[in-house]
Amino acid sequence: MPLYQIPPRLRRCLYAFAFLLAVVVAVPLFNLSALGDKLAADASDSLGRKVEIGALRLALLPRPNVTLEDLTISEPDGRALFAHFESARFSLGWGGLMKGRAELVDARVEGLVVNAYQRLDGTLNIDDLLARRPKPGRVDWRPERVDLVSAALNWQDAHGATTRFRKLDLHALDPEGENGAVTVVGQLTAPDWGGGLRVDSELRVDRAKLAARLKQFRLAINAQTPEWRDGRFELAGDLELGALPWRAQLQQVVAQATVQRGEQRWQAKLKTPALRGGEGGLATGEIEAEFGIKSRLSEIAGQLRLARLAAEPTGGLAADQARLTLQLLDDTQNAQLEIESPLRMGNWRTMELPAFTLTGSYRNKALPQGAIKLALAGRTAVDLERERFDWDSRGQLDGAPVTAQLSLEDFVSSRYAFALDLAKLDLTPYLPNAEAAPLLDPAQPLSLDWLSGLVARGEVRIGELDIGRFRVFNLQTHVDTKRRQLKLDPLRADIYGGQLNGKLLLEGGAKPRLHMLQTLTGMEVAALMSDTFGIDRLSGRGTLNLDITAPASSIAALRQGMSGRVDLMLTRGAIAGLDVGDVLRGLRSNLARLTGGAIPADVARRTRFSDLSARFVIKEGVAESRDLVIRAPFLNLAGDGRIDIGRGEVDYLLNATVRGGSGVPELDALKGVQVPIQISGPLASPSYKLDTTALREKLGNAAKPAAAAPKQ
Repeated sequence: MPLYQIPPRLRRCLYAFAFLLAVVVAVPLFNLSALGDKLAADASDSLGRKVEIGALRLALLPRPNVTLEDLTISEPDGRALFAHFESARFSLGWGGLMKGRAELVDARVEGLVVNAYQRLDGTLNIDDLLARRPKPGRVDWRPERVDLVSAALNWQDAHGATTRFRKLDLHALDPEGENGAVTVVGQLTAPDWGGGLRVDSELRVDRAKLAARLKQFRLAINAQTPEWRDGRFELAGDLELGALPWRAQLQQVVAQATVQRGEQRWQAKLKTPALRGGEGGLATGEIEAEFGIKSRLSEIAGQLRLARLAAEPTGGLAADQARLTLQLLDDTQNAQLEIESPLRMGNWRTMELPAFTLTGSYRNKALPQGAIKLALAGRTAVDLERERFDWDSRGQLDGAPVTAQLSLEDFVSSRYAFALDLAKLDLTPYLPNAEAAPLLDPAQPLSLDWLSGLVARGEVRIGELDIGRFRVFNLQTHVDTKRRQLKLDPLRADIYGGQLNGKLLLEGGAKPRLHMLQTLTGMEVAALMSDTFGIDRLSGRGTLNLDITAPASSIAALRQGMSGRVDLMLTRGAIAGLDVGDVLRGLRSNLARLTGGAIPADVARRTRFSDLSARFVIKEGVAESRDLVIRAPFLNLAGDGRIDIGRGEVDYLLNATVRGGSGVPELDALKGVQVPIQISGPLASPSYKLDTTALREKLGNAAKPAAAAPKQ
């Protein structure tokens, strides 16, 4: 049967079979090595780079395909390596072959390694490849599927930082069609961290425009470092990419991240309608972000709003106005802060608020009656790469002028340096009402957990500090905390008309302790005793030396476990509740009534003195003194005894001796007589008892000569 009589469809099948048979017969006759060299030469001419092909193989089934092995592509200089792959198989479509054209419909590349980098002028080492257009020929690229298996990419930015992508598997279906899709999985290693990544997206590539559109783009990265764990970053939106010039736009952006560092859980979420990048830099629409840092003891939560973020000529990013809201929370305190400022960012690693204004409030369980108000202005900056935070501000704290500087290094094992200068801090309005429960329950444990891991050094100056009736002026101290210790050295202040100078050490841990070494000179002791202990029994001006160590687990433990010494020296003062001179003057007429009986305390009566000195040795909350000396008008008083600080009780024996010369016969008649006065009971309201045995003996001896005189 002549060929023209065969039906067209059957005739085409015969042609295809004949062509296939001819190819099968001819393939062994081809010089594949020469063909490989010819392809390498053509590729070198087309790309402008040196191309070498190690081997070439041809196959017909299941589709006609060409496999290139051990292929390398150089940099434009012909020496440095740009790319290498172990093998690449390109499949041809039968339909194109029937029409006399080669159509590449499938590509599978294994073991690809690409070295890409950015030059200082912002161009990339692949720009020349994209700028070249393939010459028209008889080969068409109509991919149905593209696979990269076990690929690698080494990327170096203009500053020399390298990010390595390893074990990359890319699978793209119909990348130039209407229903294209792509999936990428692999590992990446950045200078400071590493982890796994995955990309899923729809895909539409436009080779003529060097552009691609990835709708419903989703990037997920799992990251780990020696310090950070369980890190996860996700980015989603509709992505458009373009080359020459390089540009990218991500719309309806949602980004979120979570990570664990130590006991802290960090999380953040960001939304913006558009994120654009290109030769002009990065720009965004309105940004809304939420973030938080949570640990066992505290939590920080914040919200950030930016009207617009755009690139600066220097290469950073800037926003004319940023609004930041912060909440700082723990079991005992919280702070609410509102910050507004221009924003400057550099390479996503530094952030600066060059001129911020801050308003807010601070609350503490120890100050239940209200919140302390803040109004500050200044500058602050964060450097994520160096893990550093800096703060410099001036303004008002609870209505008083304040300046504050703070720097922080290392966001986990943090080290603080600070300076605080405050004109006045009055906490009295925030203390509990007098009728309410006491500020601190003496038995309640004192938590010193905040000392754990705290490393800080700084200076504190407070012009006036008011806490209830307790007032301090010109407080100055150097603060040093480390290894669960808080040291205030030196600690200076003007207090109750005198000066305080010394140091304080607070130690945390399983057995917390407090050590105070203080000297108070020229101080009015009455105001101190009244404001601190609520006792109005002693007045005078003088010096107080303290060297005390005590457990700091609770107020009760501190009182009951206190040890050390106290030296007290007063002048021109008085002891309220008893006038010893007046009592002695009335002894003759009231001897029987006063002997062994309690003398009523009367705060209106006072024993005035010119000098008072004593040393108290304290052990387990009990202060003992054996050298109390009081010099009063016409009297000397000496005593010894003990004061139980934990229980608030006194047991003291005071020996009164009349010096004479008062001009009061009843008193001068007792010259040289020692009258013991027993002081006992609660410190706030002790009782007084006189032992008149010695006085009775003297009065009896004086009466005997008087009775014998008439017999002479």
